[in-house]
Amino acid sequence: MTDTTEPVAAHSVAVLDYGMAGPYAVAFGPGGDLWVTLVNTGELVRRSPDGCERRFTIGERPGQLTVTSEATWCAVTGADRIAIITSDDRLNFIDVPGGPYGIAAVGPDAWVTLMQDNKLAVVGRDGIRSEAAVPLDGAYPAMATPHRDGSVWVSLNQRGALARWDAAGDTALITLPDGAAPVGIAAAGEHVWSADIARGSILRVDGDLHVSDFALAPDSRPHAVIADDTGCWFTEWGANRLGRITAEGDLAEFDLSGIGEEPHGLALDGDGVVWIAFESGVVAGIRP
Repeated sequence: MTDTTEPVAAHSVAVLDYGMAGPYAVAFGPGGDLWVTLVNTGELVRRSPDGCERRFTIGERPGQLTVTSEATWCAVTGADRIAIITSDDRLNFIDVPGGPYGIAAVGPDAWVTLMQDNKLAVVGRDGIRSEAAVPLDGAYPAMATPHRDGSVWVSLNQRGALARWDAAGDTALITLPDGAAPVGIAAAGEHVWSADIARGSILRVDGDLHVSDFALAPDSRPHAVIADDTGCWFTEWGANRLGRITAEGDLAEFDLSGIGEEPHGLALDGDGVVWIAFESGVVAGIRP
């Protein structure tokens, strides 16, 4: 990996102020709509490219979300349910006990991590289809991501591992370096990327399941990850930075001071702008 220079100041192209509502996760949908979870008010916001917003009340402590052409899915951790908003704005809830948090769309269904129950659930529009126990006790499954081969990968935050469920339901475990506590996870191309919040590093799993470790500052506490074939973007919650690692392993970091604090979720729009949810109250578009 090429050594990085000192972080440079990030340039914001837009800043959306949500006050004390606590923006947490962001995602883009068809037509360029921006979706934001507001963890302190229990809402899900859809903002269209023309700036019009609609808010949906979905319950206590909404977690991660995923958007398809047919619906937006959000794990509502504090209410033990999944909120589903269809393309015609119908809101429906599916009760999913066990602390739903991470969510990944696979075909017509969503795969949901259940942090408290140590399970992974497959949820359809009509209810829970199946559940699978995580093969390590006390793993605290966090975020989930679909892979191009049809598998689903999950970060096991308290057991320093990633789990892979293939289309047949078989599970494989990928052991990470000692002390790892993965949270964010994203797959693109042949790579799966994960944010190790405890050790301050970004981890990359290659097609042969080899793990590469990209060290950051010890207090960086990286949280969320998004990826494409050229590399990954990630938030550094502890250092208030946005980071980028290329597929070749080159690292760059961007200082978010003056824009917001406590960066969590992030998403990339069609113009190459990285949008970040700051729990301090804003959602900002960053063009590094």
